[in-house]
Amino acid sequence: MTFVLSLAGFTAFSQNYLFKPVKLHVSQQKLVTVLEDIGRQGGFHFSYSSGIIRSDSLVSIQHFNGDVKTALNTLLGDSYEYQESPNHLIIRPAPFRLTLMPEELGEGKKIYTIKGYVVDEKTGAGIHNASVYEKRLLVGTMTDRKGYFKLKLKTKDGNPMILTVSKELYKDTTTVFLPTVNLGKNINSSGHYGYMGDGEESVSNTALARLFLSSKQKLNALNLGNFFAYTPVQVSLTPGLSSHGMMSGQVVNKFSANLIGGYTAGVNGVELAGIFNIDRYHVKYVQAAGAVNMVGGNMSGVQLSGIYNTVIDSLKGFQAAGVFNFVKKHANGVQLAGIMNYAEELRGVQIAGILNRTKTNHGLQFGLINMADTSSGISIGLVNISKNGMKRLSVSSNEVLYTNLAFKSGNANLYSILSAGYGSWNGEQTFATGFGLGHEFRRRNQDNYFAVELLSQQLHRSVYENVSSWTKMNILYNYSLGQKTKLYVAPTINFLSKNKQVIENAQDIPSAGYPYLLNKERFKWWVGLELGVAFF
Repeated sequence: MTFVLSLAGFTAFSQNYLFKPVKLHVSQQKLVTVLEDIGRQGGFHFSYSSGIIRSDSLVSIQHFNGDVKTALNTLLGDSYEYQESPNHLIIRPAPFRLTLMPEELGEGKKIYTIKGYVVDEKTGAGIHNASVYEKRLLVGTMTDRKGYFKLKLKTKDGNPMILTVSKELYKDTTTVFLPTVNLGKNINSSGHYGYMGDGEESVSNTALARLFLSSKQKLNALNLGNFFAYTPVQVSLTPGLSSHGMMSGQVVNKFSANLIGGYTAGVNGVELAGIFNIDRYHVKYVQAAGAVNMVGGNMSGVQLSGIYNTVIDSLKGFQAAGVFNFVKKHANGVQLAGIMNYAEELRGVQIAGILNRTKTNHGLQFGLINMADTSSGISIGLVNISKNGMKRLSVSSNEVLYTNLAFKSGNANLYSILSAGYGSWNGEQTFATGFGLGHEFRRRNQDNYFAVELLSQQLHRSVYENVSSWTKMNILYNYSLGQKTKLYVAPTINFLSKNKQVIENAQDIPSAGYPYLLNKERFKWWVGLELGVAFF
């Protein structure tokens, strides 16, 4: 004989915040203030989406001495359900009730076959796309348009079968099927399950998820919310063909091997895929895919992909992709990409073939173009752009080229210099192009200050003729003429390496009879001077 026990709102979590004792005596106080008081007494924080409760409404509750659940039912009514996660009690709207109605129970030696309907408690109508699952065995299915379901459960230990039904906007209902033997065994002996902390952004709305996840998988994730379970291993061909079946999106694995691609709640170990990995929550240690990795929570460890990586929360570790890395919040570690890196806040290193982008840079950027809204770190590239940084154009003259233009970008810690110049010797035109780095020695809001620059330039007689390589160090003193204009003078130390094919054309650089420190056939050393004006 099999006994059936129905438990509405059953939850599996050891904290038992709902049964913590609280004392309340308030009159016409804001609901949010009363909830904060309950959280302080219970040792947890409430988590809920804005709009589901009127947190600024005024409430009263006199001489209350009971548990958290009773207090919440008194304040909010019975149209909500509560899920416990570490340090949090999650409030979810659940204005409706459902009922599981078993139609047929087939009890074999090691297999239960359970058939039945999930119906609305008030109307009796079948509920479509409700999730019916066994938490311990991680086996589940969804109801059809009439609310009908069929589920086969394999068991070796004779433990009770615990079916939970979940549907968005309905309160969870759990039904326990009790066998005639082994009633005393621990229901949770072979598995660990609970609820994820609230706040992780769902990956189901991304283009990758829309392409590879079925509508049933996304509905199942919506119904089950933050419920998750731990298992050692998952193996899958695609997200729909997994060793955990429909429940794969609710499982955190220690090892996950996905031939084409996989869909899990998270990884606490190693995850490998031929093409893609999709994880709803956090990933720790190692994740690698031939094309794409997508993590809905935090990534801690090493993440490798052939095309791109996406972390919808924060990164702590190493991230490498052939094309693009994306971290929505904080990146504390290294991002390495063939084309582009993005992180909202950088406290590590970004290295990209073309572009690095961050809103706040506290680390190091190395790429062709580096961009930041604000920067207190270092950016090394041809162009470095930040809203609070340097974007300066200077015009100058020196003993070699009487007209020079330079664009300087970055910040006082380190800025890049793109330069071009024009001059002539012995009636022949000479052009220069170059790149350099600079550092300013100044305190905040200091108008007059020193700076040091190191530049490497190429001197050309024409587009096709390289005369020599010219390296110089400038020691600048900047004098403010106004908010956006500076005059500067710069003693310089210069080294010229002559192209052996055109040595004669470089003999008079900077000019005939100039007092060199050292003048050899192939190279020269001298001290010079540069005067200029800088704008912006």
